[in-house]
Amino acid sequence: MKKNIIILHTDQQRFDSLGCNGNEHAQTTNIDQLASEGCNFSRHISTNAACMPSRASLMTGLYVPGHGVSSNGIPLWRRDNGCEDKNNVISQRLFGVDVMDKIPTIADMLSENGYNTALFGKLHLEPMLADRSYDFYDSYARWEEEETEFDEAPYYGFAKKKLILGHGEAPCGYNRGHYGRWLHKNFPEYLDKVFPGADINTKEGSIADDIYASKLPEELHNTMWLADEVCQHLEQQQTNDSDKPNFIFVGYPDPHHPFTPPESIAAEFHDIPLPEFARKEDLVGKKPDAVEQTMQNFSASKEDLAKAYRYTAASVKLIDKSVGKIIEKTKELGIYDDTIIVFTSDHGDFLGDLDMICKYDVAFNNLLHLPFVLKPAKGMTVPSDCATPMSNADVVPTLLSLVGVEVPTFVQGVDIFSEAAQDNTPMVTCYTAREQNRNISLFDHHFRYTYYLDTGEEELYDHREDIKETVNLAVSTDPIIRSICDSFKGRLFQKHIECDLGIFNHYALW
Repeated sequence: MKKNIIILHTDQQRFDSLGCNGNEHAQTTNIDQLASEGCNFSRHISTNAACMPSRASLMTGLYVPGHGVSSNGIPLWRRDNGCEDKNNVISQRLFGVDVMDKIPTIADMLSENGYNTALFGKLHLEPMLADRSYDFYDSYARWEEEETEFDEAPYYGFAKKKLILGHGEAPCGYNRGHYGRWLHKNFPEYLDKVFPGADINTKEGSIADDIYASKLPEELHNTMWLADEVCQHLEQQQTNDSDKPNFIFVGYPDPHHPFTPPESIAAEFHDIPLPEFARKEDLVGKKPDAVEQTMQNFSASKEDLAKAYRYTAASVKLIDKSVGKIIEKTKELGIYDDTIIVFTSDHGDFLGDLDMICKYDVAFNNLLHLPFVLKPAKGMTVPSDCATPMSNADVVPTLLSLVGVEVPTFVQGVDIFSEAAQDNTPMVTCYTAREQNRNISLFDHHFRYTYYLDTGEEELYDHREDIKETVNLAVSTDPIIRSICDSFKGRLFQKHIECDLGIFNHYALW
């Protein structure tokens, strides 16, 4: 019998935010327990520093050049309208294959192998800010319409879906998915106490208005709503006595800014000590121009950084509470031992390092180094910890291999528990919406190397001695350092070219 899979996925959460990853002041007992019962990965790298590209890699097993979602606002290609593609005749005659009508997700793959699939929370494979003409289900404009709530069509391979759109208190809005509708219908008395408007844009400006304690009670927060919805779904599946295993994706909008944990939990973190942030005065060697611009544009006051850090810790505690509730339900239903549980995120946050906040499409270790915990099901043998470099492109082949499902040939990631993973080099492709600052990075066991395509600038950091990335070795003329950079550069371009599939990058054959 195939095992259940639950992916618990947060938004904008750093590696060092968990107790099991060395944070002495984190209150993450449930996530830490998962780590103690399974494998905790110490070098899990995102394929991109922004939401949509990273999530597309997690869901498809492809690097950014493979799935084409190079920036927020670019949807993961799919044609789910039921139309017959007339060019299939031509494609079959010339090439013997159909025109691809979608990039398959892990939900598609597992559904085709007998799994019940369900999505709860934030998926974000389509641009939420798209206007109504695009007809994107995961957009605010679509959710202005009453009937959207009752749409039962499959979505990116998920047979069931309950969405949350936005961050901070914005998900309380009527046009922010199933959670917003639920709050409006059941607890309208709280609507004048929250900010259900547009997400505040904190880039290149003050974030003071983006950091405050919410008056929404913990039990009504979207983080706990997710736990309740998942638990109810698990009970229903048990009642239906289905022999099918479950694949459930749980997308938490937190701890992404705005930083708005409930007042009750925020109060617990007002005075926790701050970590030793990376300091600008410790920087050695010039950083690329794009990095220096980012450091300037995303700077914040020390007071705001301290408050944002503490409120992030509060939001993480609430997430841990939600995770604990889901774990307890699987134990109550007797399926915990038969369930793989993964906890991870899509990207990190500067969160005080170099006096910065939020994130941008440039490579920083605090944006790319993510938590990844895997609790296996009964009968599966995994190490207690894993230092092998991996990325979210490796999640699909790893999970499919664990449950005995064949990995599609187009998948670019590797099963992280296989011999093929020993020389794994996660690649990060950061392209902004502009024609500037395009950068590609490669990670191995020790180094992060980044090349800026527009300027030819480089970065090289030795994480064995410099995890905060204060010393840019790439500016050195030392022959040994130059040799390391040249080797990385060659491997980087080769991997990027090899990952540029092209087979999914079209609507029709011609």
